[in-house]
Amino acid sequence: MNKSIYIPVVAVAVCILLTQSIAFAVSDENNYTLNYIALFTIGLQWIFFIHAGGFFGNERTEKFYDLMGSVTFISTTIINSIFSKDYSKRIELLNLLVIFWTIRLGAFLFTRIKNNKGIDSRFTDIKKNNYRFLMTWTLQGVWVFMSILPLLIITQKERNVQFKVLDYIGSILFICGFTCETIADYQKLKFRSESKNKDKFMKTGLWKYSRHPNYFGEILLWFAFSLIGFSGSHSLGVFLTPVFVALLLIFVSGIPLLEQSADVKFGNNDEYKTYKSSTPVLIPFFGRAGDAMF
Repeated sequence: MNKSIYIPVVAVAVCILLTQSIAFAVSDENNYTLNYIALFTIGLQWIFFIHAGGFFGNERTEKFYDLMGSVTFISTTIINSIFSKDYSKRIELLNLLVIFWTIRLGAFLFTRIKNNKGIDSRFTDIKKNNYRFLMTWTLQGVWVFMSILPLLIITQKERNVQFKVLDYIGSILFICGFTCETIADYQKLKFRSESKNKDKFMKTGLWKYSRHPNYFGEILLWFAFSLIGFSGSHSLGVFLTPVFVALLLIFVSGIPLLEQSADVKFGNNDEYKTYKSSTPVLIPFFGRAGDAMF
């Protein structure tokens, strides 16, 4: 089998095996609800991929990729509620947090790609190969499943219905992370919308304290989400979410790609070199470019 086909196919198989294994591991005995939900999140991406992959005679497109991710978050949350044994205040809170976050991020990403005339540079090479393109859609399904895993777990095995201190701490941290991500995204969107900044890099606002403050906010809010999940379920499996999100953003699809792109575009800019050498990669006020990723 051609390498360009073999690797994406294996990656898709690994994604399915990974989500099914995690669903089985965190579920109660003889309860396969999470396994079905994991299949749903990936299967829904494949349905969207049929259009995106150009199988109806249209050109391959990434225009609706992020929007469909948001649709999957909301639909999976609804499906999970349908399978819920009980519906506590904590589950209601987590549902609202997911939907609130999804609507905000989905609207932002769709607006961004619309302003870019439906083009996302991440997919320039990927969509040339439908096997690789399918792999990215599959990964989005994994991302959805892993992100809301605390909600899925607590829906099936809530052990502690009453709100505890950990719930309030988690709620406060979620608001902090959400606020940080929202402000950072808005600042960068506004910066890029001004023609005078066409060949400049972002270094003001929250971006003065971190090169990726939006990702810091993203990781923080999912950690907070997991704290709330742990408060009710007492399952350590909920912490797979922040670990997964952090690994994804720090080592795979987030920071590495953006850092590489910025280095190519501004690598010879002395001001950029100074900014990169003096500004933390992720956590504000903590670490420098020459240090570890954090």
